[in-house]
Amino acid sequence: MRLLLKRRYTPRGSLGRLYLGQKQLCFIREAPKSCYDQAIHCLEEGTYELEAAHSEEEGWFIRVGERGLIKARTGESRPGMNELCPVSSYRADGTPLFTKLAFLKLLDELTPFWERGEILDLQIVSTGIPYQLESCLEQSYS
Repeated sequence: MRLLLKRRYTPRGSLGRLYLGQKQLCFIREAPKSCYDQAIHCLEEGTYELEAAHSEEEGWFIRVGERGLIKARTGESRPGMNELCPVSSYRADGTPLFTKLAFLKLLDELTPFWERGEILDLQIVSTGIPYQLESCLEQSYS
């Protein structure tokens, strides 16, 4: 089964929508594209295998390939490098709402697939950058 993340880039972060088929599961927020910030950035476009995981320190999270994570973050904290953070909705000022709830709903949607032994993939695609810094001239997929 394949999930699709359609995102757009801004200098302050990458915003997207996560779909399973035609159904939108949640919004996703991430760190900016690497050309905006080399120190902390989002995963590159591509296809990644998803795997549920648990640790005593962090609780439940989802591994995205070898480097990425899907995890809950509060609205005040910014996503870390290669982190995808589910969001249910946004306030008018752009503050994310119900982040923990969005993650739990996402986990509930995906758990039956893992229980049946299915492999879940995440495909990440993006819209082009409307204005480009010199460092952003690398290919963006649309």
